[in-house]
Amino acid sequence: FYSFVSLPEGKMSTRRGRVVYLDDLMDEAVRRAKEEVRKRRSDLAEDEVTRIAESVGLGALRYNIVKVQPEKKIVFRWEEALSFDGFSAPFVQYSHARACSILRKAVEIPPPDPSFAEHYRESGAVELLRAISKLPGAVREAAEKASPHIIAHRSYDIAKTFNEFYRDLPVLRAPEGVKEARLALVWAAKVALANSLNMLGIDAPERM
Repeated sequence: FYSFVSLPEGKMSTRRGRVVYLDDLMDEAVRRAKEEVRKRRSDLAEDEVTRIAESVGLGALRYNIVKVQPEKKIVFRWEEALSFDGFSAPFVQYSHARACSILRKAVEIPPPDPSFAEHYRESGAVELLRAISKLPGAVREAAEKASPHIIAHRSYDIAKTFNEFYRDLPVLRAPEGVKEARLALVWAAKVALANSLNMLGIDAPERM
C-alpha cells in the first residue's frame, strides 16, 4: 500500500536519499509534541505532560500518514501533523478531550430520549447529527476498499462540526430540556470521535 514517506526539512529530511528510521521519527514526534503541550498547559505536572505528548505525538505521526490515500505520495510536515487547528490527530484528539470535559462538568449524562429531537432544529445540531450518522458507512467503505483514510476524513469532519456546534450553541448554560438534549449530542460526538481514533490505532485522551 503506502509508498515511501518524505520529510522535507531539517535533520529528519529524506532528501538526497537519506534514510530516517521509524524509531527516530517516533522520538522526534513525542519531543515536538511535548514542547507544544508545555506551551499550552504550563499547569501540568511533568508526568502528565509526557503522557499527553506520547498520545499526541504518536497519534500525529500515524494520522498524518493514514489520512492520505495509500497509492498517493506522502510528504510529512511536522507543522501539519502537530497542528491543533487543522486536519490532524491533535485536532481530533483535542475535540474528544473537549467533549469529555463538558460531560465531566455536567456530572450527570442523560440517557437518549426521543423527545430530544425537537431540540435539534438549529443548523449546528443538525450538521453534527449528520456528520456522526455518516461514520458507520465510512467504516464499511474503508473496510471494503482497505482505505483507512476514509475514517480519518470522517473523524476530522465530526471534530470540526462538533467544535462549530459547541461554538454556536451553549450546552451547560442552555435551558433545562435543551441542556439535556445537547449533552446527549456531545456524548454521541465523544463516542464517535473515540471510535474513529481507536479504529486508526490512535489514543483518544480524555484530558489535554
